[in-house]
Formats: sequence, structure tokens, C-alpha cells
Amino acid sequence: MRVDHLQNGQLDTDGLERFLNEAIGEVQWLMTTEWLFTDPPVSEGQEQTVPVLVPEELAVRLLLTDLESPSHRIIGDHPVVGVEARRWRWAAFVARPNDQGQGYFPWERGDA
Repeated sequence: MRVDHLQNGQLDTDGLERFLNEAIGEVQWLMTTEWLFTDPPVSEGQEQTVPVLVPEELAVRLLLTDLESPSHRIIGDHPVVGVEARRWRWAAFVARPNDQGQGYFPWERGDA
């Protein structure tokens, strides 16, 4: 997804988080600020992008919400399977470690 920059040059992840929370709900997505698992999509204006993982059943809602938005944020999408899904689970664990040593996506946690 495309992410804007703040005046100080930092990524405006707060703005992207607000968009995601409004579009599909809190704890329904996982984002990293670096492309750790796949190459970033090619965007027309060399815009800064970040990877965002959402449950498959919410992806359509996110796409439709983005189409209605004045500034489109979604650059591309692809299904996450196999080794990439395991890497995202690792990112989920790093973001929120637990005693079980397992990576739970935010939407899988009952206490999120």
C-alpha cells in the first residue's frame, strides 16, 4: 500500500493505520514498514509503499473502500501462501511475542 510522508520525512504510518482501521476494522491487518518477504510492487510515481497483510475475506472490502477514497493507496495485491505466510507469522510474533513462541495474526488473537 502507498504510504504518505510527514513533513519531517518520516512515513505517515499513523495515517495508513487510520485508513485500515476505518476500512476493515482494528486488529484486522498486519503491516511492516519494510518489504521483508517479497519485492515491492512497481508504482507509477516511485511512491513509497509498505506491505500490509489482511484476511482474505476482508481483502475485497479493503479494495472497494480504496476505490471510493480520493487518494488510492492500494498499489497491488497477491495471495500469501507457503513460506511467505510463515515469514509473516514470524513478523506477527516479533510484533507481539508470546509465551507459546508462535506468531498469531492480530485477527486470530482473542485478547487483541
